[in-house]
Amino acid sequence: MTWPFSLAVLGVLVSWAGVCPCPSECRCTDKSRLVECRNRNLTRIPQGIPLCVHNLLITGNSISILREAAFMGNGSGFASLATLSLHGNRIQGIGPSAFEGLSNLRILNLSDNALVSIAADAFLGLCQLHSLRMNYALQPSLEGQLWTALHPTNLPNLSELQLVGNYLTWLSEGTPMSSSLQVLDLRSNLLDRIERGTISSWQTHIKLKVYLSSNPLMCDCELQPLYLWLKNTSQIGDEQHIVCFGPNTLNGSALNQLTLEEFECPEDTAASYVFLGIVLALIGATFVMVLYLNRRGIWRWARTFRKVCHDPMEGYEYRYELDPAPRMAGVTAVV
Repeated sequence: MTWPFSLAVLGVLVSWAGVCPCPSECRCTDKSRLVECRNRNLTRIPQGIPLCVHNLLITGNSISILREAAFMGNGSGFASLATLSLHGNRIQGIGPSAFEGLSNLRILNLSDNALVSIAADAFLGLCQLHSLRMNYALQPSLEGQLWTALHPTNLPNLSELQLVGNYLTWLSEGTPMSSSLQVLDLRSNLLDRIERGTISSWQTHIKLKVYLSSNPLMCDCELQPLYLWLKNTSQIGDEQHIVCFGPNTLNGSALNQLTLEEFECPEDTAASYVFLGIVLALIGATFVMVLYLNRRGIWRWARTFRKVCHDPMEGYEYRYELDPAPRMAGVTAVV
């Protein structure tokens, strides 16, 4: 009984080693359910990652692009993969269906990259994804691609979205959010105002917590909807830390300490100058039109004025010819 049992054990070990090998660029622990490929200067997802992997950490490398089906190199997806970290890989682009085969992935970390392009269906197939972390990962002017890729049809069960420390200047009003979204972290971006439509969308997600501190908010009349919402909701998770960036009179003021009357819109100087220019142009045009319509009368007046002035001028010229230096005449006589 001992010999057959030993053969069976050996067979199981050989079978396990065959199913869950470990690539040379990585370190596999906990029976290959944790695979770490850190700081190996990788330019692509390594081949030979065990299919039984549960947590996959590929960080600190030089993977510039995640191409289509980037994790299908083993011939199939990773059905057991729950956590994937691609932190700090200098990733610049995510192609269509880049995460194909990761149907059970729940946490995806793309932080500390340098994304300049995201395909509209980059996250397609991540039906079980709950947490997406893209902190300090986006280059400027990527908002349009980002909001399209984050459409609920791609991420129907997303509950946490972290976008801290990017260059976001506007938020999508028209793109719906996943109904399961509970955390939206927008701290340390370049948002100077929040549109009314965006706030209305957030209000429909009663379980949602939004974080907005460290944005250069302009506390003028256009920010009133955010102020009123802040005063009447518990959905803003960091309201105590939200301060105004402008105007100068409110710089550094805590948003929740202001009164509604302080949200004023400065006069639009440019518009005022334009209006003044239009008024002056109309006055000038009216004056020219009046002159044109009365051109005959003006001409008659000019001839009459010239005639009236002509006779006195002739008399003066005549007297000048007779005595060109009347004051000198008396001096000459004395001499």
